[in-house]
Amino acid sequence: MKSGRTAAMVITAIALPAIAACSGGTSSSSSAASGATGGSQATASAPAQSQSAQAASQPAAATGASGLTPPGTHLGLGSSAVVGWVPPTEDTGNGAHQGLKLQVTVESIKKGTMADFANIDLSANEKKSTPYYVQLRLTALGNTAPPKDNDPALTFTAIDDRGQEQDNVTFLGTFQRCDDPSPPRSFADGKSYSSCLTYLIPGGGSIKSVEWKDGPAPADDVSAYYDKPVVWGP
Repeated sequence: MKSGRTAAMVITAIALPAIAACSGGTSSSSSAASGATGGSQATASAPAQSQSAQAASQPAAATGASGLTPPGTHLGLGSSAVVGWVPPTEDTGNGAHQGLKLQVTVESIKKGTMADFANIDLSANEKKSTPYYVQLRLTALGNTAPPKDNDPALTFTAIDDRGQEQDNVTFLGTFQRCDDPSPPRSFADGKSYSSCLTYLIPGGGSIKSVEWKDGPAPADDVSAYYDKPVVWGP
């Protein structure tokens, strides 16, 4: 199950109703699916504003015996980091955690419009929000695949212009404007996939940066990346 607010949308030609759920966030959850027909047709309108990639997609310099990008590293959009990801189902809180080695990239942060949500039933407050999309690229560097239903893309955290964390929206079906597929089967040995996370920012706000706060941790302690995340942004 992917985290974040869940929005219902039309996903079949006969427009079967779907129920939306909410798991946190700064605004209310979306309601049942729209009664419109014609399948999933969210409008992929051209973004009004974007933060362009500022560097080629190359791994950031890794140091230390672990070969990971150091905690607190600040990167431009389009640059990659090498991280150790601890899948949620393995993060028991007991003992040390090494994590699975990944190369991760925040490729872009783009502003959308409400026209993108033409077939999605949003609440009144959500309709007043500003949509933003974060495009990601992830590559497995090790030979161990994560457990089923663990998605490293959901480890990224968006930070708005007020310094607050924002929850991403998860759709019941495929949101064509910003799709967030699950990792490929046997996500290991150099396999890659792209993912896009959707955010509805209230109060006319915007996304300014994206953070990675997960990483190896000693026994009975949090990761050093929790307080000093890897950051992509200006």
